[in-house]
Amino acid sequence: MVERVNYDAQVNQIPVPYYYPTSQGTSKMRVLGSTIAGGMIGMLGYYIPVTKDTFVQRGFDMKRDDNFAKIKRLKTIATEVENNCTSTESKMILRDMGVAEDVAAITDKCSELYKEVTETASVKKIKNSFITSFDSFKKETFNMDAQASDAFRAVKNNRFKWGVGIGAGIGLALGLRNSQN
Repeated sequence: MVERVNYDAQVNQIPVPYYYPTSQGTSKMRVLGSTIAGGMIGMLGYYIPVTKDTFVQRGFDMKRDDNFAKIKRLKTIATEVENNCTSTESKMILRDMGVAEDVAAITDKCSELYKEVTETASVKKIKNSFITSFDSFKKETFNMDAQASDAFRAVKNNRFKWGVGIGAGIGLALGLRNSQN
């Protein structure tokens, strides 16, 4: 008797899974696309409503930073006045602030600017002005003064930047996770 061997059954006994080949470029494009998409979704953080507390704190921070920058500039102008070499720009700054070209007057102005943002009563006064500005802004946009408008814009831009960063980070993580599969 002759044995018959089924060659078709022997060849295909172990099923081999078939993986679709992916190139490195395709994987990198997926990660990049996910990062960009996450960043674009995060841009919607710009449209989150601004709360009164955030607005008031940001406005006060900007006012404080502005006063400290003025104090720093006045200190350099005071050294120019002491050395009798005051520049035209410095003279214009002093004129805009209403300060005479005198070291004592410049010192008085510096202490006035410092007290404006450090004393409790003046800080409350500044914050209350931002509160009233915020309340009137909610009703009519044109009522907001320049500094309050800058504070409002700064809060919005800060949320925009954070939203883009967080969205891009999440998109990158999801893109890397999906590219491993």
